[in-house]
Amino acid sequence: MKTIIKIEAIVLAVILLVGAVLCLLSAGALMWLKEPVPVVHTAQPIPTDPAEPEAVKAEAVFTEETAANLPHTREITAQRYFVYDVRTGQYLQQKGELDEKLYPASITKLLSVYVMLQYMDPEETVTVGDALSLVQPDSSVAWLQAGDKLTVSQLVAAMMLPSGNDAAQTAAVATGRVIADNPNLAPAEASQVFVKEMNAQAQALGMTGTHFANADGFHDENHYTTMEDLRILAEKVLADPTIVSYTSRAEETVELLEGERTWKNTNFLVQPQMETYISSTIGLKTGYTSAAGNCLMSAFFLEDRLLIIGVFGTPAHTEDRFLDTVELFNTTVIS
Repeated sequence: MKTIIKIEAIVLAVILLVGAVLCLLSAGALMWLKEPVPVVHTAQPIPTDPAEPEAVKAEAVFTEETAANLPHTREITAQRYFVYDVRTGQYLQQKGELDEKLYPASITKLLSVYVMLQYMDPEETVTVGDALSLVQPDSSVAWLQAGDKLTVSQLVAAMMLPSGNDAAQTAAVATGRVIADNPNLAPAEASQVFVKEMNAQAQALGMTGTHFANADGFHDENHYTTMEDLRILAEKVLADPTIVSYTSRAEETVELLEGERTWKNTNFLVQPQMETYISSTIGLKTGYTSAAGNCLMSAFFLEDRLLIIGVFGTPAHTEDRFLDTVELFNTTVIS
């Protein structure tokens, strides 16, 4: 009889223990007894609406500020360079004399667009025409054709992104005719009027070591500037929203006579797919001639500073100017 009672007690105890465990599991306790639940990460799509380039640019930083991941061991190849902090007014890094003469190549176009916007409304329409006769052989071009109609803003894009000398000459002739108040002025004469105004504006800005001979930067012994003068010019164009809206853009699509054309920015710092991409880049302009070498003027807007970096005379490899700039950016900002 006593044995039966003991068996019943044990069975009852087991039943009570199992019941308690089930209660704890249902209440969320004893999680270590449960199977782990897999976590599924859903990738968020990167917007591709061309009407929202800034949104695309912001979302495209999936590479975690890619340039920051490049090693800080690169030896700078540029013959001359500088890093300038706009807010403190100080040069943070420098190689070469600031007032030493250099050839700016297509960096010239920063002054060209600045001068054009002093006389032309961004929404004004310009028809491409006889100015194309001024484009030198072997020039970089935006593939404009006579009869194409572009707004002044689109001309800025054509100069800033593909670095079109055809766009620069079109801008020079159109603006020169406005300055001279003569719509029938011959293209060469209109271009001369424009270049004269470029030099006057440069002097007014304090660019005392600068003299330009053309609007596109094609090499000429009398077409020169200095690092200090280009720093002054960069600060000025950074204050113009029309210019900056294109210098920071990876590409721009326009409708021309022969259909749509997409201009890609020659500046790899603003191209998200490139290893030298830096999301805080807001421009500015590439340049190349055999005399100038590969050049690049860049600007970066950070939370607490606005940096301007210029590299000049890198070797034949086009990417060196971007890698040099990345190294200067990293050693200034990250180190």
